[in-house]
Amino acid sequence: MFSRMRRRSTVGVVLALAMLVEAAALRSGVLGQVLLGAAAALALVVVVLRADLQRVGAAATLAAAFTISWNGWYVGPVRPGDVLAPLALLCYVIARPDDATRTPPWWVKQLVVVIVLVTLLTVLLPISSSYLSHRLVLDAGGNRITDTTSPIASNIGVALKFVEAVVIPPMAFVAATLRDRRMPHRLAIAFVVGTALSGFVATSDRFLHTSLGRLLTGIPNAVDRQTGFTTQPNFLAAALVVAMPFACWLIVARDRRRVWIGGASLLFLVLGDYASGSRGGAVCAVFALVVSFGLLPRTRAAIPAIVLAFLAGAGLVAAAIPAVGAEILRVTRISGSPTTEGSDIVRTIVGEQGVHDWVHSPVFGIGLHVSTEASQVYLQELASGGLLLLAGMAVYMVAAIAASWRLSRVDDLGAALAASLVSCLVLNFFEADLTDRFYYIPQALAIALGVALAQRGTAHAAGTDDGAAAREPVGAAT
Repeated sequence: MFSRMRRRSTVGVVLALAMLVEAAALRSGVLGQVLLGAAAALALVVVVLRADLQRVGAAATLAAAFTISWNGWYVGPVRPGDVLAPLALLCYVIARPDDATRTPPWWVKQLVVVIVLVTLLTVLLPISSSYLSHRLVLDAGGNRITDTTSPIASNIGVALKFVEAVVIPPMAFVAATLRDRRMPHRLAIAFVVGTALSGFVATSDRFLHTSLGRLLTGIPNAVDRQTGFTTQPNFLAAALVVAMPFACWLIVARDRRRVWIGGASLLFLVLGDYASGSRGGAVCAVFALVVSFGLLPRTRAAIPAIVLAFLAGAGLVAAAIPAVGAEILRVTRISGSPTTEGSDIVRTIVGEQGVHDWVHSPVFGIGLHVSTEASQVYLQELASGGLLLLAGMAVYMVAAIAASWRLSRVDDLGAALAASLVSCLVLNFFEADLTDRFYYIPQALAIALGVALAQRGTAHAAGTDDGAAAREPVGAAT
């Protein structure tokens, strides 16, 4: 009887989800309705036929990690990378509620509290409409636009998106890890390969003049700057930089298959970064590579030689073929590109507006609805959430880096996570991706890896580990 009641309640949950998804799809035309309706029907069939929801959840979690950086891929009104993690968590909630409802560590919770607090403060103590109406808001082309959305509704909407980005992936990753301790490694590989695929598409579109990115995103190719599977070249560069330490981790693995995966991934991460034409991405890519090999135990001692060899090689190429160096500087827009002046002007204007917003409301900002407008992440934090959000994010990042570094003593993946997070701190000076979900994948992986290692340690200490290596992380041996 209990099983029958549980089955009925499960079907009810999935039906409710299907109706919500289909209601959202009504705004997206026939194709979006058909695709999303088919996905909802498939989910219903899976439950009715009593399929293994844990396997479905594991597949959805891996697919989420694989596609999370493709922020230009929409199916109807939604991005699959955004939907897959909640779908995976829903599967785990139905199949194993105890595992799926484990809350993230304190440093994630404090950020959620901060996000909710700044949202409440801007709702209860609203910014004057006269100030908001005179703000200068520019689109990606530098043209002035008028924001007609309700500040309160937009503020709450961004807050929900923000909370989902920092809470849902770690909960889904942890639930997957409690079922299989190999999942943190698999999720890291899925993330870097999926991101590298976006870099491969950008590389192909740049050098072979294909339109692979447009096939998936519908965004037309630019002549000089590629977007891959993202909506904007800077988003592509940011995602590639975040993923680079994971490719470095695979390259130094003892498993030959991982070495090949890491080498191919790193190649297209670097070439894709080049094809994006992002100045910040180019600088941060070099930084990420140096930090990655400097933190990974197997290459830490050789980092001075690696840096010297890189500098010597770059110097030889620049001396022997000066045009190559000039072309690289032009494509990456560090020097010699005619497009940088306009970009710098727009960045200066929106940056100044961000400073004005923070000065107008220094403690809790003027609302999360402006979090995408400033020219870089730290200004976005101050303008949208004031000192409260800046402090909350600082605690969040520092705690994540510390946790990753502690894990690196047992598992080399921890060093890659620390390198990715440190690279994000530098990337924040150049890019503006405060609420983009791929920015929070390293933190989610750090939480999941900590759970995996704790589970392994508990099993060893209790003498209950049956030695099944297939369920253990490879650890420092990778």
